This record gives sequence, C-alpha cells and structure tokens, in this order.
Amino acid sequence: MKIPTLVVATLATSLSAEAAVVTITALDVRGTGVFGHDANVSSVTINGATPGTLTADPVNVRLTYSNLNLDGDATANDSVTFTLTAAGGGAAQRIWGQGIDTGFGNLNDVTMTVSAVSGTTTDSGQIIVFDGFTGANAGTGGDGIFANTVQINGTTVNLATTGSGFQFVVAGVDFAPTPAVLFDNSVGTGGSIVARSYDLQFSTIPEPSSLSLLALAGGLLASRRKR
Repeated sequence: MKIPTLVVATLATSLSAEAAVVTITALDVRGTGVFGHDANVSSVTINGATPGTLTADPVNVRLTYSNLNLDGDATANDSVTFTLTAAGGGAAQRIWGQGIDTGFGNLNDVTMTVSAVSGTTTDSGQIIVFDGFTGANAGTGGDGIFANTVQINGTTVNLATTGSGFQFVVAGVDFAPTPAVLFDNSVGTGGSIVARSYDLQFSTIPEPSSLSLLALAGGLLASRRKR
C-alpha cells in the first residue's frame, strides 16, 4: 500500500514541531547550593554529598531542574537531571559560598561541562538533551576598591568594586552554544574572583519510536521523489 506523500510529510512535521528549546539563565552555583531558581531546583549534591565548601578537582554538582516546557505543549511540567562539572583547576580548586575558584583571588584553568543528562518530556516522551552553554558569569567580592579581570572562553571580563562597604559584582559574556566554558587568566588587585553562574540550553529529540517513524517518513519521501 502506498502512503501518500502529504500524509508522510505531515507526520514528520508534527513530530519535529513538538520539540522546544529552553535556556536556563544565570544558574547560580555555589558551595552552599544553587540560587535564584528555588521553585525549579531540587536534589542538589556536590561530589555526592550535601552542599558545602569543598576543595576538589573535579567538583561535580548534580541537580534536577523542573517546571520546564520542552515539548511545546504550553505546560511547564518537564524536568531534567544533569551534572555540572568544574575540572582542571588543580589541588586548590574549590566550591564555596561565593562560587568556584582556585584559591582566594584566583580563577585559572577551570573548565565547566555538563554530563549525565537524563529526562524525558512528560507528555510526549521526548528525550531531553543538552545543547551547550550560551553564557557564563564571573564575580568579585570584597570590602575595598578592587579591579579584577578573568577570561571566559577567551573573552576578558572586567570586575570592579567601588569601596563603599562590602560589594559583590558580577559580569559575563554570551556566546553561541558551546559544550564547555573555560575560566582562566585571572588578574586582580584584591578581593575574590569566582565562577558564579551559567546559561544552559536544552532541547529535545523524539523518543526512539518517533525517530523510527521520522526515518521511515524520510525514506518514503526520498523514494517518492525518485519516481
């Protein structure tokens, strides 16, 4: 039995159109937890334990982020679990109350990645995937006038305090989706320098049976065009 081209094309279009792309912006990760996303973040562990100051290389932050709409159905009921890893900073690398650094006033050779992504959309069963980082922020804190810089994926970010009591300032850079973020070449006149927050883009791919249907649809369309 021949399947009409119009039906096949509609099937392929409807399956792919369900997916959405979402960006979790400014995911503020510190040794004391994940901040600014209280209604969304749960089950946070750092190197398998409850949050707390930790000196280690790597540092693995495992968390679940909920209330996402990743299947395009206008209902924010999807969740994704993933691990955010800081690695490469060496023996002094730590996660603490201000963020991630390589010793107070230093942030060098720290690469952030995301791994162990798991989750499917609630209504359509599509597989949630990590597309990449689309931005990152560094921070400086202290009681004084400080001028610090750090490179984020090769772009220099300036961090400065004015000296009017304790201040914590944040600045960052945006970029096209990339699998990793490197914080390096920190230079400063005092105060802390830390990796503070990240923008993470997630999307979906059809669940396996839908992928098979899409492949079948594509093959039938190609065969139809050859006739």
